[in-house]
Amino acid sequence: MTWAALFAFSASVICLWTTWILVRAQEMQALDMRLATDAKELFRDIENFQGTNKRRDVTERFVPLALRDRMIEVRGRDGEILYMSPNLKEAVLKDDTEGFHTRHIDGKPVRIGVFRDEELTLHVGADLKEIEQLGWEIARSLVIVIPIVLLLIAVGSWWLGSIALNPIDNIRRAAERITAERLDERIPSEGSADEIGRLIDVLNATFERLQGSFEQAARFSADASHQLKTPIAILRAGIEEILAQPRLSEEHREGVADLLQQTRRLTSVAENLLLLSRATEFDLGKLLEGSLEDARILGAGSNLQIEANVPEALPMNGDREMISLTVQNLVENAVKYNRPGGKLVVSAERHDHVVQICVGNNGPGIPPQRVAHVFERFYRARGDEQTPGHGLGLSIARELARAHGGDLILATSQEDWTEFRLQLSVSSVHPQTEKPEP
Repeated sequence: MTWAALFAFSASVICLWTTWILVRAQEMQALDMRLATDAKELFRDIENFQGTNKRRDVTERFVPLALRDRMIEVRGRDGEILYMSPNLKEAVLKDDTEGFHTRHIDGKPVRIGVFRDEELTLHVGADLKEIEQLGWEIARSLVIVIPIVLLLIAVGSWWLGSIALNPIDNIRRAAERITAERLDERIPSEGSADEIGRLIDVLNATFERLQGSFEQAARFSADASHQLKTPIAILRAGIEEILAQPRLSEEHREGVADLLQQTRRLTSVAENLLLLSRATEFDLGKLLEGSLEDARILGAGSNLQIEANVPEALPMNGDREMISLTVQNLVENAVKYNRPGGKLVVSAERHDHVVQICVGNNGPGIPPQRVAHVFERFYRARGDEQTPGHGLGLSIARELARAHGGDLILATSQEDWTEFRLQLSVSSVHPQTEKPEP
């Protein structure tokens, strides 16, 4: 738009300057024609009143009214001055230039015309003050008109640009909504056959091919994962059986252990393929709201105070079902191991590409000697056998968090406050090359 305004300004100046040159040329031409007409009238009057033998006797009575305000010098055949107008103090009009030309006399531009007949030479000078004044009036008009024209051009350019770019902006907004999890979205088309319509058709066709390729890759990942799981499980079971034989030498035992480690990696690859195929975009904030609602129901009999500090929207990409299971384990433990009338606090915040979820409660703290074993399978951290459970919740939650490129840690364990911290990547599909031994 800046360049358009600059171009418009330059075009306006050039156009108005050209107009002034043309107008000035026309005014000069009209003045020359008037001077020529008045000169002919002067020669005719002298000839009519004095005849051919009396031309040397020239007085003001022969000067037409139109020439009375002009500068006039009438010279004879030998160049002597026969008449000079009263507004001239001395002869200044004669020079070596014939025809019409412009000179400065006493600092003022004067248009001079030279006319001749058989015996007389007439020099007529006309002050160009009126024509120059017209030029200044045009210049003043430029000062007023150009800003108005520029303003109109700027407003018009902005308006036309908005109309022209509005379809492009709509395409941009629609394309931004199309993600790997929403490949079924398409850019709305009005069916127009112009460039915009053809562009929309090309983009929609591209998204169609992309969706097909993505779905094909997802199906391949899921199929490959399912197809690999069974033979890998059989292979692993066979290797573990060989490794369990007591007569196996240490040298062979080391080799078989390496094979077992590789089967674990294959198991991790298969699980990651399945995870990639199930990855979707969802709002973690809404998922946490659902878990808190479950906590209110579970803790209704204990009169728990449930607080939440969760942003309205926490978009992320991952296996929604597994992340929901992880959060649910933490929330259920916070309800299960809380004291009557205690507090349960769930908070979430985003730092760059990581979402951090904290779940804390007022239950009895975990004894220091048990903290190191809290994530072990089948381990009851508080040793409370009256509370139902198998000691698998935290272990499963941590493994699921790590499978999604995050982690689960015990952040605080005090006498009256226990808090777990779950960290997840916003794009939480991060294949793991190897998972801990189950």
